[in-house]
Amino acid sequence: MARCAFCDADFETGPGDILLICPYCGTAQTTDGTKFKDHYMIRVHFNQTEAQTTLLDWVSKQLGAPQDLAAAARFLKYKQIWYPFWISRVDAQSEYSGIGRDAEFHNEWPQRRGAYKRIRFIEKPESGQFTRRHEIKIPGTSGIDEDVQRHPIPTRAKEFFSHAHAEEFDGKVLHSQMNEEQARAKAKKIAHDKQTALIMDEVTKVTHRTDNLDVGETYLVHVPVWELEYRYGKGKYKASVAAATGYVIESKYPRSMAFRAMGIGIGLLALLVGAGLLAMGLGYLPPLFPMFGIVSGGIFALLGLVLMYKGISRKEAKEEI
Repeated sequence: MARCAFCDADFETGPGDILLICPYCGTAQTTDGTKFKDHYMIRVHFNQTEAQTTLLDWVSKQLGAPQDLAAAARFLKYKQIWYPFWISRVDAQSEYSGIGRDAEFHNEWPQRRGAYKRIRFIEKPESGQFTRRHEIKIPGTSGIDEDVQRHPIPTRAKEFFSHAHAEEFDGKVLHSQMNEEQARAKAKKIAHDKQTALIMDEVTKVTHRTDNLDVGETYLVHVPVWELEYRYGKGKYKASVAAATGYVIESKYPRSMAFRAMGIGIGLLALLVGAGLLAMGLGYLPPLFPMFGIVSGGIFALLGLVLMYKGISRKEAKEEI
């Protein structure tokens, strides 16, 4: 339990919570009662009914979904969770020198222009610099689903946090298990890693490097997500829908029996054809079709496995952004 330093209300906290959001007055504060001012939110634009309608409309259009899914599905649970994220803008400049690789091409095939019989790689010195501005997003608490973590936050639409707005949708606002200093330190490390990735695309070995990493604006933003659960037939399915944009972040959905049977049947047939072509290509069977070989057999076999997987699985789907 904790007591708000601003409205004197008692409220629940969890282990590891160090930046607290009072559920009564909405004030963000540290455990010692210091107010944190840079606290924002992304406003809700899709209420519960709209989120459910959007989810069923999208899921119904997925490959193999039952035709009566939208009409027959029944929602069992819904809750709006406000997830905390730290956002830091880091201006990074990295200068480097190292060893890169270049290629020399020899003996071009006369039958095919641009194809060579021999390629020789040589080492050569490389140097350069990268200047980037990184916007780093860091989950403020553990246990946030990876798909929710990866979902983009429209930070340009942020506004100061309003407890009344979250309360309007009976939203649960999660505390942060990270303070601003920790967020800035982590953002600096992530920016350094991003710069490293850029450098290692250019060289195989770094011999000298200097970095200037300036961590600028850092703030806490709460992002609302509808966590939904619905029943279709005997199965229960969960989904996450962004309350700000209506995007289906993730969802599991049923597949019709006809689709699953068709997928398994066609997949098994393609797998058998692929296995036969592979056997011909490897010389275990006489070649009935000379034009086909190992590559085509592998493609058929892979296609078969994919179709069989789609037939037997309850796919986890995500809306493309």
